Amino acid sequence: MRWRLAIAICFALAAGCATSGGSLNPFGDSKTPQQQAQEIDPMLQAAGFSELPATTADQDTRLKTLPALKLGYYDDAKGVRHYWMADPDVCKCIFHGDEAAYQRYENIKLENQVAERDRHAVEMQQQQQMMGPPGFGPPGMGFGGGSGFSFGGGGFGMSF
Repeated sequence: MRWRLAIAICFALAAGCATSGGSLNPFGDSKTPQQQAQEIDPMLQAAGFSELPATTADQDTRLKTLPALKLGYYDDAKGVRHYWMADPDVCKCIFHGDEAAYQRYENIKLENQVAERDRHAVEMQQQQQMMGPPGFGPPGMGFGGGSGFSFGGGGFGMSF
């Protein structure tokens, strides 16, 4: 198992590895690296990525030099693409997967984003329902009920 981690790190560092840019969290929540890893690691595992733990001090040092929680890839000598993500904080490992695992990860990530967006939309709808129609305020506030409402102008006035 150690040799796989060493090979993965060597490939990642020496093969001109690429990492995908952008935030892993599409909703802009500010999360610590530990919180991000606790969300991402299970998705990678479910997608079929292998965990390659850093088992020596040298491997741990090399692991910490890699971009944390950024999906990267490298092409091996046969032109086969391999994907990896370093997690130096929670699992202290590199996740390694093939194209199929990467596609499953992207699908899981998309499903989670849709679920989060839907959850957010439901919360917003519930808040709007508690506030009542636009401009009316929370239930019990607004027209009638002794709160008083009047309008007037040009010599004409009404009061409710």
